Amino acid sequence: MEAPPSPLESIPSEFGVGDVDQVPEIVKKVEPMYPYRARRRNIHGEVVVRFLVSAAGHVERPSIVEARPGGVFEKSVLQAVRRWRFKPGYFKGKPVPTWVVLPIRFNLNG
Repeated sequence: MEAPPSPLESIPSEFGVGDVDQVPEIVKKVEPMYPYRARRRNIHGEVVVRFLVSAAGHVERPSIVEARPGGVFEKSVLQAVRRWRFKPGYFKGKPVPTWVVLPIRFNLNG
């Protein structure tokens, strides 16, 4: 019979925003550039991006979850998100790596 995991083994190495006591807070946000082609053609859209906020507040492993329309805004979003900085998520008083999913909208009318 296996012994139950020790308390240290049962703590995950990465958390979701619903798992932390304090969610990550953005402290530096770089707006994604509106692609010239999309601006010229008056194309609006939305990209949902997922990334890990490290315990140091850096963005790691960004990926696109969904993009409408596809193939227009993704590169701009990934370039911008990599430059964002956060106050990390906290679990039991300690900063922990936390997964975040955010929609980013592109709209020329504001």
